[in-house]
Amino acid sequence: MRNYNIKISRKASKYIIPLLLFYGIAAGCSETTQTSAQVTLVKIPLGHAKKAPKNKPVRTPAHTNYLPKTLGDLSLYHVIQNQEATSIIDKMHGKTLDDCKNYIAHYGNDPSKNILYVSVYENAETAKTNLKNMAMKMANGSSVFSPVTHTKMGETVYFETEGMGLKHYFYRMDNILIWWQVEPDYAETTYNDLLKFDFKGLNNRVTP
Repeated sequence: MRNYNIKISRKASKYIIPLLLFYGIAAGCSETTQTSAQVTLVKIPLGHAKKAPKNKPVRTPAHTNYLPKTLGDLSLYHVIQNQEATSIIDKMHGKTLDDCKNYIAHYGNDPSKNILYVSVYENAETAKTNLKNMAMKMANGSSVFSPVTHTKMGETVYFETEGMGLKHYFYRMDNILIWWQVEPDYAETTYNDLLKFDFKGLNNRVTP
């Protein structure tokens, strides 16, 4: 991954580290090909749930029904979306990435490590290509992430990795890419709730 000397605002800087986990991989990965990478199935560990942190007052608009209000015992408290989220990502990479609508949702307390990233593309093929490239690039692991594992339900493939002391899950729902990073103790219940949520409502949302 290339290093960029980029000046960012104080407001933007608090999101750079978690954003790097999701979008730093996608930048330039369209040129990556790995045909021999192997992935294996894993199960989410049970019995590690702990009491969720006390949530601070919700700062998101009341109409944010297009994202999960809760995941497990964690409540949604802040969302960065569309141009603001895209601007942070573009500044971080020093270039414009794929044309899509981006949403960054924080759950639990402020500051939070439990963050949901959602990117809505114009078509399913672009989302499918980006997901495939991302999974192949991460297949054998890196200095940040463990080797990627996967499960398949129906026609959908769900990927999983670990890094920075967090669990990371990513998958595609038609033209929408979803990435959930979560503290291990909250992984089981939050991920199960996430899989039940239908993100397709984002396609009908008018950008403010």
